[in-house]
Amino acid sequence: MEERGFILQASYRLQSGRPVVHLFGRLESGESFLLSDSRPRPHFHVPAGAAAQARSAGAVAVVETDWTDFSGAPVCRVEVAIPGDVPGLRDRLHQQQIATFEADVRFAARYLISRNIRGGCILRGKSTPGASLGLRVDRVFDEPEIEPADISISPRVLSFDIETTPDASRLLAISLYGRKAAGEVLDEVLIVDPADRRMPEAARGFADEAAVLSAFCERVAQFDPDVLTGWNVIDFDLTVLGRVAARLRHPFLLGRDKSVLRIRPARGYFGSGQAQISGRLVLDGIDLLRGAFMRFDEFGLDAVGRQVLGEGKTLATDHVDKAEEISRRYTHDLTGFAHYARTDARLALEILEKLDLVKLAFARSRLTGMTPDRVAASIASFDFLYLAELHPRRIVAPTLRAPAGAVSPQAGGQVFEPVTGLHDLVWVFDFKSLYPSLMRTFNIDPLAYVAPRAVTDANIVLANGVGFRREPGILPQLLDELFPAREAARQAGDMVASQAIKILMNSFYGVLGTSACRFYNPDIANAITGQGRHFLNWTRDWFEQRGYRVLYGDTDSVFVSSGAVSGDQPDSEIQRQGSALSQALTAELAAHIDARWQVVSRLELEFEKLYTRLFLPSIRHGVAGARKRYAGLRVGSAPDQVEFVGMEVVRRDWTTLAKTVQRELYARLFAGDAVTDYLARVAADLRAGRLDDQLIYRKGLRKSLESYTASSPPHVVAARKMTGSPPRVIAYLMTTAGPEPVTELQHEPDREHYLQKQIRPVAEPVLGAMGLEFAQVIGDDRQLGLF
Repeated sequence: MEERGFILQASYRLQSGRPVVHLFGRLESGESFLLSDSRPRPHFHVPAGAAAQARSAGAVAVVETDWTDFSGAPVCRVEVAIPGDVPGLRDRLHQQQIATFEADVRFAARYLISRNIRGGCILRGKSTPGASLGLRVDRVFDEPEIEPADISISPRVLSFDIETTPDASRLLAISLYGRKAAGEVLDEVLIVDPADRRMPEAARGFADEAAVLSAFCERVAQFDPDVLTGWNVIDFDLTVLGRVAARLRHPFLLGRDKSVLRIRPARGYFGSGQAQISGRLVLDGIDLLRGAFMRFDEFGLDAVGRQVLGEGKTLATDHVDKAEEISRRYTHDLTGFAHYARTDARLALEILEKLDLVKLAFARSRLTGMTPDRVAASIASFDFLYLAELHPRRIVAPTLRAPAGAVSPQAGGQVFEPVTGLHDLVWVFDFKSLYPSLMRTFNIDPLAYVAPRAVTDANIVLANGVGFRREPGILPQLLDELFPAREAARQAGDMVASQAIKILMNSFYGVLGTSACRFYNPDIANAITGQGRHFLNWTRDWFEQRGYRVLYGDTDSVFVSSGAVSGDQPDSEIQRQGSALSQALTAELAAHIDARWQVVSRLELEFEKLYTRLFLPSIRHGVAGARKRYAGLRVGSAPDQVEFVGMEVVRRDWTTLAKTVQRELYARLFAGDAVTDYLARVAADLRAGRLDDQLIYRKGLRKSLESYTASSPPHVVAARKMTGSPPRVIAYLMTTAGPEPVTELQHEPDREHYLQKQIRPVAEPVLGAMGLEFAQVIGDDRQLGLF
């Protein structure tokens, strides 16, 4: 019998003293499954000459192999009884100065890596109904044959949210929201209600917390989700539910077997916890956003919901005590309470659906082999891919060991000094996926790396003197597959697959430059950035030799003045010229690379856009150009659609007031409209209190309040004035008595502070370009020199 499915979770269990791999997943037919395999043995490798030491250190068996390490030296395989024996044996060998190989690879992960199974798989073998074994899975495969396959499924996702008393000691309700394949929607809230009140629509009342927990477990089992999600669902919802269940001695079984919920607490103030529920993934909405590199001023459900869906929570949180208001509604407004709870669960799922974040996690799983809840682990993803390609070559990689000393410095990308001021008709050119393209072109790869003392003329020697062999490496091969796959996805309109591939390709350089990676090599990381700097300089020289002025450059892009005058020729013709220049440079660069290195160039300079107007500011209180900061208006864009990079309007720690003023000022600057009357009016409105709703600062705490000892930034001062535990992001105003939390204001806003610290910094670059002074423009000469 052959079945096709997708693996959701990989772990192992000890049964009769033997480790058994457990893979939970869902078949293409829609049935859930569990693969159980007791055949693999926990193992790692050591140099062939260390076999005797491995035996005496406690190895169960040492087996000769035809495998080698990176240098070509033979290795032998060391086997142990259970995975938990590996760390002790590994450490004892390290104490004897004996190298080990892949002794840190997790047992279940090795099972997938050795078979190169990236999510999708084909199962061959008999299966047993899970119910007959007391499991909540449809099929159980015992020691089947398994092989990789390209398979995609639509996972079943259930969102939930809990409401508690203000101190989170007592459970008030659990709300659930999910969609089934037939269009049926689960949308209800389970409420703890000893008074047996009449329940509002889509609400069910229960006598106590234990009854609600039981109903929740029953609902999860009936819905049978592959993914449980919510907002801060691990660090709050599941953590609190786990505490409540422990207090009540409730079994609280949410998984597909009888194992209990396990939560690994967050590491560090900003870390996220991990939750393990057998057979089901727990994907936190906030983690999915961050893992997809999406930027928001705030990551709270209300803020993200309003930005993504145009709908937020039914309870605004800036000016009320949220916990107290929830308690009030629970006691006096059960309808409002139930609606609030259900909305939270619904919003979380609808955000993920609108942004395709669960789909993206599964797409990344298909690329990297990591289960969907671990795809954001870039180093582990790189490990999976690289080791899966190493093993068919019968080569083992070194065990990751803590770095012995300081990490070697690494050079960044090339940045040119900006030519400050306002510029017309500027081309922007961008190297397409520069760092991955360099890896492909120059065979930049850990396996192909040649130590400096061994470099010969036969190697590819890069600008910084680092060499690579010409035999095809693993990373260039992977990238040769990923580039056309991404282009095919884009052509097909599959932006989820395209984004997944982009994230993976862009992670390769960062991983190689991270000491936490087993393949870390500063020579390789610097070879990539060094070659990037070489070609950005080459590109600048190419344009300047043709009479064009390069206004700015950063890592993989150059800003070039077209030299055209507005109105002399159509914008479309200037764009055509930019496209022709990019093609000509790409061709000449390929010839240069072939002549110097005898390799085929994979570098492509794209004409990205034409700015009709571009402003490059100087540094604050200086004349030098500010790097990584500019504003531009693209051809064909409306005057109010200015693009900002690195400026206050795109930074989350500036007020709405500053952002609004900055957008308006640059729109007026690019349109040639007056700015003086506008600024004077804004200053007057601010001082009159008409803009008080735009003065809120939002700043995240980087650590616990007790850890701020050397200094106390304004948001920390505001947080210390809050009653109860502060949230991670503090909303506060600067008042006449200093910073105060928005929910507990005691004094008037310090409006002069906002004039000098918010409006003035965003206005001065524009005014400076026009030869104007801020204080004169707002009619307040006495303010000169106060900032």
